[in-house]
Amino acid sequence: MYGTYLRLAITVHDGWRAVIRAAASKLTREARRDPGHRDARHRFYRQMLAHHREAQRLVSTWRL
Repeated sequence: MYGTYLRLAITVHDGWRAVIRAAASKLTREARRDPGHRDARHRFYRQMLAHHREAQRLVSTWRL
């Protein structure tokens, strides 16, 4: 999933809303709207946010 995070075309300085918007744009229309995929969709969003937080932590640690 880290590869998907890298393809979101966001910077580490973007906020969580930008991450969610970019992640949602990577999903198909059916995946975004189907209530049966809700749990998987939320897991996907949480993973993208976790990768984003980790990237922000690394930047703050190394002052990049």
